[in-house]
Amino acid sequence: MKNLTKFVAVGSLLSCAAAQAGGLYLYETSTTDIGLASAGMAARAHDASVMAANPAGLSNVAGQSFSGHLISLYGDATLDTIDGGDAGNIIGYVPLGSAFYSQQVNDKWTLGIGMYGNYGLGLEYDQLFNRIDIPNAITQAVTVQPSASYRINEQWSVGAALGIHYGILDMDVKVDGTSLAGGIEDTDVQVNGRVGVLYELNSGTRLGLSYSSEAEFDFADKDLTTSAVLPQQVVFSAYHELNDKLALMGNLNWQDWSAYDTLMGVETQDTYQVAIGSQYKINSKVTWNAGFAFDTSMYADQSNGDLTIPAGKSYRLGTGFDYKIDEASS
Repeated sequence: MKNLTKFVAVGSLLSCAAAQAGGLYLYETSTTDIGLASAGMAARAHDASVMAANPAGLSNVAGQSFSGHLISLYGDATLDTIDGGDAGNIIGYVPLGSAFYSQQVNDKWTLGIGMYGNYGLGLEYDQLFNRIDIPNAITQAVTVQPSASYRINEQWSVGAALGIHYGILDMDVKVDGTSLAGGIEDTDVQVNGRVGVLYELNSGTRLGLSYSSEAEFDFADKDLTTSAVLPQQVVFSAYHELNDKLALMGNLNWQDWSAYDTLMGVETQDTYQVAIGSQYKINSKVTWNAGFAFDTSMYADQSNGDLTIPAGKSYRLGTGFDYKIDEASS
């Protein structure tokens, strides 16, 4: 058994991404997948972080594996206000982080636990209307996920995980510079499940499929209530090593946004993602990651969106490098 330890710090750029009640719900879970624009996330299975996309992938991670990550995402979303003004960039920087650990118990079972945040957003609307500001609208969620995988045979593995989500909402509204008493500040805990399967055609070719059930936060403060949704989703990934230096990978993903209306009652539709990526081993220590992803919009009519959910079709380009310290660490 080998032990794998990985620490990654990554920066990424978002043009816009799917959201609900002011929260980005990203496919990437603060891992090297950021540099691949999520491509191959359910099939690459190189370290413990695969549990966030597909717990069955833990069967491909030998021995012990620890993976820790720090990420800074930057979202650029501008808004023209009703009175013709400019509300500025309403997203800005989104800090994320994660840690994953797995332990191979025997040749059949692998157990793991992860803590990560792939849902959250801080919004700031400068002069949304003539006299109204929303200087503080923060939605965040931290997930703790115990996971397990079971290897059926040399080709097939299955896995399951339990997502325990701690959600936070803090929203303030100001009129003429004075905060209203009707702001919302609350927390909630919700649970969902994730199941997956991994098929290994050979040591360099894998297919991964996973399903995650929905989780819905209910926030209440004084007489105001609202909710934030993590919709059910399906992730299908493929990974193939062309040779000992180059690997190609991709995704076809779905999120069930059509089941929900926004805070302003705007009708939504399901979203789909297509992603492609590659890894190139420059030498025995350095691997270059690159990827591109396209997400459809949750709005059928983009001109009729919701101010609290600055979402639209998304183009994501990611790149980064992995440095291998030794056989057990990178």
